[in-house]
Amino acid sequence: MLQSINPTAKQSQRWIIKALLDLMEITEYDKISVSAICRRADLDRRTFYRNFDSKNDVLEEYIKILGEEYIKMYSAIDNLCSYTAVKFFFEFWSRHLSFIKKIKKCGLSDFIFQQFEKFTKEHIALLIGDNVLKLPIEYVFAYRIGGFWNAMLTWMAGDAKLSPDEMATIITQI
Repeated sequence: MLQSINPTAKQSQRWIIKALLDLMEITEYDKISVSAICRRADLDRRTFYRNFDSKNDVLEEYIKILGEEYIKMYSAIDNLCSYTAVKFFFEFWSRHLSFIKKIKKCGLSDFIFQQFEKFTKEHIALLIGDNVLKLPIEYVFAYRIGGFWNAMLTWMAGDAKLSPDEMATIITQI
């Protein structure tokens, strides 16, 4: 994706992201074309390709935006412990359940999981506590990233009936 500080380019990128997310509500991901995204965003294809390489690139950018939002909010948590970290994780994703449902519906869980895994590995402090520093890191990552991701998908599949507080209680006891 084009990294730009130009306000017009930024606005176009937001419109393109919104257009893709809107189309994912009504169309299978594989059937969404760049032309359809452009029509929905009311932009031409040149504008799309000036900003993104593909529709996957658009999704990656949206996930990056979510990740930046997550880190900003996570960094502001006072008295951080495993319970508050897990509770925050579910509070955050409760605000983005419609996106996760779209991803699941479109069969993109693996693609998004790869982005989630990459993001988490770039922010080691999200998963690594003092109690695991001496363990082989690749297994800690695999267990925790996979566990959080699958717990979140299971929670979402059950319509997020349990509160983030209840989820934190469950996860911290595992």
